Amino acid sequence: SAIVAAIAQCYDDNGKRIEDPAEAVATLVKGLADGVRSRQMA
Repeated sequence: SAIVAAIAQCYDDNGKRIEDPAEAVATLVKGLADGVRSRQMA
């Protein structure tokens, strides 16, 4: 799923955390919400 992919992107190849997963998910959710909103307006 997209959330799993977003969390996976928070880790580099060594499994070290690059980014806060919660923040990445929040950004993803916001992006999805923005996408839905722009589709409804179109």
